[in-house]
Amino acid sequence: MYQPRNTGGIYFCDGCRIHLDPGPGALVNMARLSIDPSKTDAVLISHCHPDHYSDAEVLIEGMARGGFRKRGVLVGSNSVIQGYGNFGPAISDYHVGLPERVVAMAKGSSISLVQMKIEATPTAHSDPTGIGFKLHTSNGTISYVGDSELNPEVTEAHRQSRVLIICLTRPISSRIPYHMCTEDASVLVKKVSPEAAVLTHFGMKLLHEGAEKQARYVEERSGIRTVAATDLMTLTLGKVIRVHRRCDMN
Repeated sequence: MYQPRNTGGIYFCDGCRIHLDPGPGALVNMARLSIDPSKTDAVLISHCHPDHYSDAEVLIEGMARGGFRKRGVLVGSNSVIQGYGNFGPAISDYHVGLPERVVAMAKGSSISLVQMKIEATPTAHSDPTGIGFKLHTSNGTISYVGDSELNPEVTEAHRQSRVLIICLTRPISSRIPYHMCTEDASVLVKKVSPEAAVLTHFGMKLLHEGAEKQARYVEERSGIRTVAATDLMTLTLGKVIRVHRRCDMN
């Protein structure tokens, strides 16, 4: 809520353009990166908390060219699309009507977008319908764990991924329910054994103690290259995984 780091989500490009978890500031930061929201092909939302969906409706309008063209795909957890208990729905009936396709996903389900297959993975979070995602790209699998505690089901779901993206909310020795701390991340990375791990979604306490410190901890204990994400950072997945950081951002 204080925006010490931006919460605009993650943008994927591989035959189609996918915006994952567009929270506060997503639209503003797309403008900074010269990304045209009208070229987005799909919006994915992992669960019904506003730091993951607050900019989704305006991005859906952009994807649908201001609502003048029924276009694009909206994917979300059951809570996001339909509502579940006290959660959601996060998207208005009007905006649900704008995409060409709307899919409420649960763990174990999958969809295809152009050349990319997307699987919904389990989470253990306060939104019981929350999901993570595995994106099977032309250069290998990228896993997004989402907000979750660590458990064997979550670990198993993300095996065989080249890149593992972890929402790391809490630092060393600071575990809270429904989220991962640094020790959890190190165990997850070691068991999944990707080529690289990316830590993101940092809480205030973690930022105070240092995101790079958490990344070093995970890398030392897992033996896997681990990167602490920075605002507007770009990762290129090819034969080699390359990370480019914006020099004007922290």
